[in-house]
Amino acid sequence: MSDSKNKKTAEIINPGLGDIEKVRDILFGKYVSSFEDRFAALEKRLEADVETLKDRLSQKIEAMDDAVNQSLKRLDAQIETEKNNRDSELRSLQNVLSEAENTLQHSITAMEDQANQDLAAVRASLEESHQELLDQTLSVQAQLVSELETQKQELEGDKVGRQALALMLDEVAVKLRTS
Repeated sequence: MSDSKNKKTAEIINPGLGDIEKVRDILFGKYVSSFEDRFAALEKRLEADVETLKDRLSQKIEAMDDAVNQSLKRLDAQIETEKNNRDSELRSLQNVLSEAENTLQHSITAMEDQANQDLAAVRASLEESHQELLDQTLSVQAQLVSELETQKQELEGDKVGRQALALMLDEVAVKLRTS
């Protein structure tokens, strides 16, 4: 119907045009239909190839997405494991440092206590030695004073000469040096 309508319209507008189409169909009809068939087949094949390429591209993109997601999951797991390991190592080091600090503090306290005890013992010993020296000095001084008194009385009583006095003073000096 549409062909007859087109022919009628073509004959009305241009009466010789329909004849030209007939002539062309007669001359080139076989080739034109062959070209049209080949173009249609080629178009179908191109469409099929494009669809195949689209499918393959989609599959490859999905495979790449899956691979990237798996890699990211593995990396996340490795990062989490590494973080946990570092945290546990840090806690362990903090515990070791805390124990070392406690041990050091205990050692320092023990050394201070020992030093204080040693210092107290040395002080007591020094005070005792000092007291002994004072006692000895007082004893020697008292003895010397008494000897001097006796010698003074002897000198006054005997009126000994200078030589005897010099000897006596030498003896006192020797006794003072030895004590």
